[in-house]
Amino acid sequence: MMNEIVCPKCNSKNVIKKGKRKTRFGLVQLYQCKKCASLFRDKSLPYTTYHPRIIYQALNHYNLGFSLKKTSNLINKQFKIKTSKTTIHSWVKKYKSLCPILSFRNLYKNSIDVVFKKSFNHENLPYEFIYHRYKLKKYALKSFTGLVSYIQGFENGCPDEFFEIGERCSKPRFKVDVKLKSQVNLACHMADFSVNAKRNNRERHSLVENFMIINDTATVASEVPVWYWEKSIDSGFTGHIDLIQIRGGNVVILDYKPGADRDRKAAQQLYHYAVALSFRGKVPFERIRCAWFDENQYFEYNPKLASAKLIKWK
Repeated sequence: MMNEIVCPKCNSKNVIKKGKRKTRFGLVQLYQCKKCASLFRDKSLPYTTYHPRIIYQALNHYNLGFSLKKTSNLINKQFKIKTSKTTIHSWVKKYKSLCPILSFRNLYKNSIDVVFKKSFNHENLPYEFIYHRYKLKKYALKSFTGLVSYIQGFENGCPDEFFEIGERCSKPRFKVDVKLKSQVNLACHMADFSVNAKRNNRERHSLVENFMIINDTATVASEVPVWYWEKSIDSGFTGHIDLIQIRGGNVVILDYKPGADRDRKAAQQLYHYAVALSFRGKVPFERIRCAWFDENQYFEYNPKLASAKLIKWK
């Protein structure tokens, strides 16, 4: 569950941020209770005395293939602190349940640039496309060759003109009727861990996406551009898929949406993504699953079984 800030003196939840304090572990957020005026820092995270952002970055560095010593050096330089190989190893051991990539990390630990990144600017918004070279080939090369080619193709750029004329998938034209059951799974736990590293709410998406790309086994790409043309209404649709997984023999399209249980457009938006990815990546529609999640809940449906009606308007 998402951590909630509570005053340690009077247990009031009526608290506000009150600046930051520089410690040997990095900058620490301070809070003040509006009921009893106590000033305190958040100790709700049962990690260590180090700031969650430091641990987050350490796990990312290590699971990109860096050694314990190299990871420690990178963290020390980035945060101007002093850690050791033993410290990094203790974090890796403690949070191994959040990092299933550890099961085959050694297979690519000596490779260069296992993660590819490229920035796109669409509709005056920046998007950082990322894919994991090793995982994409490991999970998708045999069953989803079209998807592999599609994702790898973005190394050479993206046809930006489509994003200048198409409607955004987040403004859905489909009315989708699905029966949903919520669950809590690894994606929720990874999101819960990642958002604790944020400096502001704008960082939440990128923190969750980066952590899952690096530390999950199923997640192969993030911020994947998609587009297609709907002939029946003579209109194009464009968007960026937060995360793509290869799991259970299917391609799973995921969107991280804070307040997932209150989102009324997620199913429709993801249906657009499914149509677009099926066409662009040559993925059979019945092999696609659509999902959205936050720190608390995860929702998934099969678009092939959904009742979807195209809404036409001028």
